[in-house]
Amino acid sequence: MIQSPELRRLILQHPLIHHLEPAAQERLLASTLEHSHDSSTLLIRQGQEADRFFLVLKGRVKLFRISADGQEKVVEIIHPGQTFAEAVMFTQRSVYPVCAETLEPVHLISFSNRLMLQLLEENPKSCLHLLGHMSVRLHQRLGELETLTLQNATQRFALFLIQNLENRSAETADIDLQLPKRLVAARLSMQPETLSRIMARLRTAGLIEINGRSIHIPSIGRLLAEFNEAGQHTSHDNVIARSTGTEAPARKGGIPVFTIGEN
Repeated sequence: MIQSPELRRLILQHPLIHHLEPAAQERLLASTLEHSHDSSTLLIRQGQEADRFFLVLKGRVKLFRISADGQEKVVEIIHPGQTFAEAVMFTQRSVYPVCAETLEPVHLISFSNRLMLQLLEENPKSCLHLLGHMSVRLHQRLGELETLTLQNATQRFALFLIQNLENRSAETADIDLQLPKRLVAARLSMQPETLSRIMARLRTAGLIEINGRSIHIPSIGRLLAEFNEAGQHTSHDNVIARSTGTEAPARKGGIPVFTIGEN
């Protein structure tokens, strides 16, 4: 049972829980488990029976799949305020489709799939809100699939930088990518050596400047031109919208930013 008023407030604000009736919220809170883990802790395994889903409160979690030949494919990086493994509760074969591993010390909450399903059956309106949330995630994955299949490696990295702009209307930008280079490469379906060559080429071309753990973009317009080299959309907002599967967003900052390392 969650006792901290601040923690209760954070949990109840999440879209998956916010639209439940107050009585249902209390029942769900009573069944929650609170977890703290060190870095590099495996939280769930691909193929493991799925009985709970998770809300990250602090730290980051890597979701990945292991291929038949033992290769690791990074599916998503989960940040504070995001959930993972919630869609599994609706599948007939209730097993986790991915592994989840902590990238740093994390604090998270887990919820019972069985209880959540019961609460959704009793609250059809809440079920519709959950389906809307999952639909957004699906469109994001479809956008990522299009990016991986229709764009070359340089375009994928350029788009990755564009997606992490704090101020999308600015002429220049400084980006801190909080992921090690090997994870950035894995997320973009390329080898770390390929990413290093792309970064070196963009730096030589004057499109980016690398200073320790940060990347400076002298001209966002020139970077967009690099992305559009193969005839992609020229609109900045449409580039973002295409990758996320959403409407073209309002020009504002506040999207997640990361820091790149050398590992």
